[in-house]
Amino acid sequence: MKPVVDQTNSGGNFDWTAVMAAVATGVIFLFATAHGPNIYFTLGAFCFWIIFIAVRVRRDRNTLGRWGFRTDNLLRAARIPLAVFIIAALGFAAYAIARQRFQFPLHVLPLFLIYPLWAVIQQFLVLGIVVGNLAKIESLNRRPILLVLIGTLVFGGIHLPDPILTVGTTALALLYVPLFLKDRNVLPLGVVHGWIGTLFYLWVLGRDVWAENCCSQFFAMVRGFRQPIG
Repeated sequence: MKPVVDQTNSGGNFDWTAVMAAVATGVIFLFATAHGPNIYFTLGAFCFWIIFIAVRVRRDRNTLGRWGFRTDNLLRAARIPLAVFIIAALGFAAYAIARQRFQFPLHVLPLFLIYPLWAVIQQFLVLGIVVGNLAKIESLNRRPILLVLIGTLVFGGIHLPDPILTVGTTALALLYVPLFLKDRNVLPLGVVHGWIGTLFYLWVLGRDVWAENCCSQFFAMVRGFRQPIG
C-alpha cells in the first residue's frame, strides 16, 4: 500500500481531546452494550458527539471535511460500500433461510433510518478521529497497513462481549479502513454499516433489536420520566 495522501487533514495537529473522548466512548460502549444494544448509552453518546461536532464546526468550518463528513465525493465513495451491502444482505438472507429463521417484520424498517445515524457516529469515531489522527504520525502514514490493523483492532475490539459480532465487525473494518484512507468519507460507510448491522442482528444472530431492546427500553424510559417524584 502507498503512503496515505491526506488532502483534508494535511498539516493538522494531533487532536488529543477528540481522540481521548473517542477512546472513553469506546470503553463505555464496551461495557454498556455487553448484553446487546443499549438505548440509554446510544442516545447519550449520540447527543454528546453531536454537540462536540457542533462546537468544533463553529470554531472551524473545515472540521467536517477533515473528519470525513463530505459530499463532494459521496457518489464515488458509496460505490463499494453499496456493493458490499448487497452481497452481505444476500449472504445473510441465505443463512437465515438455511437456519429456517428468515423474517422481515415491518417494524424493522425504522431501523434502516435510525441505526445509520448512530453508525455514522461510530465510523466517525473510529475512522475520522482515531485513524485520521494516527495518519498524522509520519511513521504510521508511511505504513498504511498498520493504520488498517489498528483501526480494525479498535472496531472489532469494542464488540468483544459478542464473539460473532466481533468477527463481523472485524471483517467490516478490514474493508472500511482502506476505503476511508482512500476517500476520507465516513457518510456512506456509516449508512451501510447501519443497514448491514440491522440485517446481521435479524438474520445472522436471529435477534429482533427493535422489539428486544429499542422498544422495551424506550417505553421503560418514558414510563420512568412519567413517574411522580417523591
